[in-house]
Amino acid sequence: MRALFRKIRDMRFQHEPLITVIIHRDRILHNLREFQKSVPAVAPVLKANAYGHGLVQVAQILESGHLPFFCVDSYVEAMILRNEGIKTPLLIIGYTPLKNIERSRLKNVAYGIMSMEELQRLARDCRRPTSIHLKVDTGMHRQGILLEELSEALDTLERNEKIMLEGVYSHLADADNEKSTLTEKQIGLWNAAAREARDRFQSVRWFHLSNTAGSKYAKNIDANVMRLGLGLYGIGANNLLPALEMKTRLTSVRKITVGESVGYNATFTAKNEMTVATIPVGYAEGLDRRLSNKGSATVKGVNCPFVGRVNMNITSIDVSRVPNPKLDDEVLVISSERNAPNSIENMAKTCDTIPYELLIRIPAQIRRYEE
Repeated sequence: MRALFRKIRDMRFQHEPLITVIIHRDRILHNLREFQKSVPAVAPVLKANAYGHGLVQVAQILESGHLPFFCVDSYVEAMILRNEGIKTPLLIIGYTPLKNIERSRLKNVAYGIMSMEELQRLARDCRRPTSIHLKVDTGMHRQGILLEELSEALDTLERNEKIMLEGVYSHLADADNEKSTLTEKQIGLWNAAAREARDRFQSVRWFHLSNTAGSKYAKNIDANVMRLGLGLYGIGANNLLPALEMKTRLTSVRKITVGESVGYNATFTAKNEMTVATIPVGYAEGLDRRLSNKGSATVKGVNCPFVGRVNMNITSIDVSRVPNPKLDDEVLVISSERNAPNSIENMAKTCDTIPYELLIRIPAQIRRYEE
């Protein structure tokens, strides 16, 4: 019935989009398989709209993979996935208000518990069977039961029949730093904590510490699953394939002469006669303003530099080298080829930021299309 309703709705509101975000299914699955070669099991991280790739779309791609669980950040994300028919177990790794846990009717959802106070509240007020993953602070110092509190936390869980300890986890703070000594220290602390938890609760199913960057330490870590975030989407190692691209169209084309400026505050002035076009993508569509006069898009295979400021919904590009540019010509705004100037990784370098920031800023209302 839900599928029929969506089909009717889509037929009623058919339109030709100005901007499309394409998610490559085969690349998502390729990246997943690359990590599955070296770790016991993989739990994909779908928080922040699946790192901008589309929460529901990515979950649907992975749904038939018989994965241990998906990680989401919030109860809202869990509700969305269940409403869309996703059956895979879920772990909410962000903070969940106790009232949401108490009232929840969602099936196969576990909650990350990240402090002694939170655990004690849950133990006091829990009225129905509730699955949790207990987070341990091994050195990140943001969240987690302190190591000296672990025995007390396990005592609390032993006394409460309503709370089921499904998993124990922590998080690496510096795994992407090849020279890190903190990672080695964290792994040692984690392995001791995992042993204590396993000795006390042999029924615990999942132990997880590694993120994408930490997967290379898997052989040294006492765990049976890793949380796969950015690597799932093809960012990082050369054996991974970026899974997202964004396309739009030219919405105006004009000639300008020497000395004429483009856009707000005249930050670009033409040194030669040139052809300038606009695209309907700006910082409201996730195109970072730091790319002003630095970024580029691709038209007919030609790299076209941004000229002037990236605006809220418009960016101007130099199409002087494009053969016969015209209205509605296709424009590749974000390339799925790692070495392209407008790949997410190269855009992030230009902006002196991380790929995460650019990806998650692509608005959820821009429809994702799977290919």
